[in-house]
Amino acid sequence: MNETEQNRLAELEERIVELEIRFTHQARQLEELNEVLTESADIITALRQENMAFRQMLKGLSPEMLESPDE
Repeated sequence: MNETEQNRLAELEERIVELEIRFTHQARQLEELNEVLTESADIITALRQENMAFRQMLKGLSPEMLESPDE
C-alpha cells in the first residue's frame, strides 16, 4: 500500500469515527426527547382528567351558584 492509499484510508477512518460520534450523540438526544415527550403526554392526560372532573363538579352545582352576584 502506497502513501496515498494510506492517507486516504486514514481519512476514511477519521470520517467513520466522526459519523459514529454524531450517531451516538443523536441517538442519546432522541432518547432524551422521547422521555420528555412521554412525560409531557402523561401530564396532559392528567390535566385532561382533572379538567373533566372539574367540569363534572360544575355541572352538579345548583343554578343559583353559577350566577354571578351582580345578576
